[in-house]
This record gives sequence, C-alpha cells and structure tokens, in this order.
Amino acid sequence: MEFTSEFFSKNRQRLLESSEAELIILSANGLLQRSSDTTFPFRQDSNFWYLTGIEEPDYILVIGSEVTFLIMPPRAEHRDLWDGAVDIKALQTTSGIEEILDHHAGWNKLDHLIKKIKKVHTITPVEAYFDSFGFYANPARGALLAALKKHRSLELIDIRKHIARLRQIKQEVEIMALQRAIDITAETLTEIRNNIETYKTEYELVADITSGYIRRGAAGHAYQPIVAGGGNAATIHYMSCNAELADNDLLLLDVGAEFKNYSADISRTWSRGKPSARQKAVFKAVEKVQQAAFKLLKPGVTFKAYEQQVDDLMAIELKELGLINDITDKKKLKKYYPHLASHFLGLDTHDAADYELPLAPGMVLTVEPGIYIPEENIGVRIEDNIVITKTGNKILSAALPHNLF
Repeated sequence: MEFTSEFFSKNRQRLLESSEAELIILSANGLLQRSSDTTFPFRQDSNFWYLTGIEEPDYILVIGSEVTFLIMPPRAEHRDLWDGAVDIKALQTTSGIEEILDHHAGWNKLDHLIKKIKKVHTITPVEAYFDSFGFYANPARGALLAALKKHRSLELIDIRKHIARLRQIKQEVEIMALQRAIDITAETLTEIRNNIETYKTEYELVADITSGYIRRGAAGHAYQPIVAGGGNAATIHYMSCNAELADNDLLLLDVGAEFKNYSADISRTWSRGKPSARQKAVFKAVEKVQQAAFKLLKPGVTFKAYEQQVDDLMAIELKELGLINDITDKKKLKKYYPHLASHFLGLDTHDAADYELPLAPGMVLTVEPGIYIPEENIGVRIEDNIVITKTGNKILSAALPHNLF
C-alpha cells in the first residue's frame, strides 16, 4: 500500500473543515541529542506526518483556507555534505504542498498572515516534562509556541481534539498498513514460538524479534519491547529484558512492529515447559475475559461502559482464583488488574483518540486483559488488535494463536 499526496491533502482539508480554523500552524519533531554530536533515531511527530507525510525534522506546516505552505528549518551548509541534501521536489510530491519556503522567507510570510488575524489553531499546551510518564517532551512544539507567543495579541486555540477525532477513524490505506504491521509481528512471533525452548535469556528473544521485523520489511519496533520471564512479567512495563529464563516459568511478550509509521501491539504468554495447574488457571481466566470483551466491542458502545463491563468480568475471575473476596472492591481488583482492557491503535501505539466518542466503524483498538500476581511470580497478558466494523469487530491478529504451551 502507498500513502499518496491525496491522502495527506484530504487530511488537511478535513481538518480545516472540522475545526473551522482560519489558520493552523503545526511543527514537526526535532532531532534529539543522544550523546556528544549524535542523535537518537528520528521519528516524526504523528500529527505532522498525518497531514504531510514528511519525515524531515523541524519543518513547520501552515494551513489556511487560502494558503498552505511549509517552512524549512535553518540549515548549516556542511549538513548537505554529511547528511545529504534535502530533496524539495520529493517533499512536494509526497505532501502535495507546492510552496516550501526557506526559514527566513517562510517566517516573514507567516508573520504577515498572523498580523491579519486574531486566532491561530495549534497544539497547546506543551509540558516540558511529563510527570506521569517520567520523560521529556520533544522541544519542537514548545519552540513553535514560544515563537507564536511573540505576537502578544494572538489567541492560541488547541486543535489536538480535532486531529484526534480524524485519526481515530482509520481509512482503508491505514488499516492495510496496520494489518501489515500486525502480520509482521505475528509471523515473527510464530517463528520465535517454534523455537522457544532454545532461548536461555530474555535478550536473545529481543534480538531475534528485532531481526524478524527487519527481515520482513518493518522499520523496527513500534515501542520498546517487553520480554519478561517468570516474576518479571508481573511488572506491567518491564523493559530491562536482560534476565535468564527458567524452565517452567511463564514468558510474557508484549511487542509490535512498526510499518510505514503504523504500530502493531500484541501480547502473548507462553510456557517454556509444562505449566502448573495454577499457571493454567490464571491463563484461562485472562483468556475468558478477553473472549467476552471481544463480544462487547461494536458500534455505539462507549469506552467507559465497556471498561466497566470488563472490570466486572475480571472481578469474577479474580474471585474464582482466590485473589479477592469481594467483586465490588475496586481497589483489590486493580491490585491484580491495574490497567485498562483496551486503547486505540494507529500511528501511535497508544493512539490519538477522543475517548468520549462512542465506538464507530474504522476505529482500531487493542484488547488486552491481564492478571499480575507478584507474590506468585506470575504475570499473564493476552493482547489482540481489532477493527470496529458495521456489525461488530474483526480481529486483525487472529493468525497468531493463544496457545500457552
């Protein structure tokens, strides 16, 4: 599948119409320093890519009812020699935007436009550091806001929700890209599963998963992989992946390939030997909740109501396992099942979405109940990816079996 300039042009037009904005200004991501004069691998801001298809850092997109153009970043002459020259014609062909201006000319044009209006739509506010996640934001968005705020009379309006609502309903080409990302993940995990007894460490698995993705045409991992043996699986976002694997421990893998910027997100729990009766019981409980969750996902369902129903189902299973006594005790439920059952999936693994909207055809979600019992060194999660259809949903990752052993 190919993302044509028509895809990006129509996304820009739909955003203008849905937001009723007079002028929209958005920034690409910037390169981030890794050490000394090296950077981390570049990943474009998903919203910027959705509207342009451009993979270059530090560009600025300006969309208006009468004008659309891109502003290039300042660029030292030696970078053409070291990094290669930017192909302007290719950027025009990809994005469908003919007017691409150098930094000085672009900002002059933008400043003149801003002087004629009172409101600009952009993505705001920007936090420099996200306390809840423990990481820093890419500074490019903040730099753009700082520049816009020099126009003191300008009102900045957050357009984030309008973009999220557009991205939430996947177009056919997006679903095709997601399906390929999912298929690459499933094919790679099938290959791993067939040789599971040969692995002695978590990092050996990570190495072969990485290789499997690249060999099948993916860009790599959509997110840092989770490969967790034994008690490590009870940590939801265990990412060290450096421990030895013990016989008869459960092994939890939460991984996804990235293909054309779209993300798969699949979890499987496997036994490397003969599972115990307790391990089987926990696995069957998670699988039972997931199967029930699939039946709940259809057009018109609200996310909040769906999650409450899954919580109720999980509480019954936890009581059956002897982990809780009262199925109405939310605190005890979340001790062993601390996360949501689903999130939206697309350009971001946790994709942009308005969670207040009822489910509708074209929305792509994960379905990932789990049970985590640190005191028993058990963690089980089963995660599949689905698309909402007119009558229910389709499981996009159905080709990868759930078998525990």
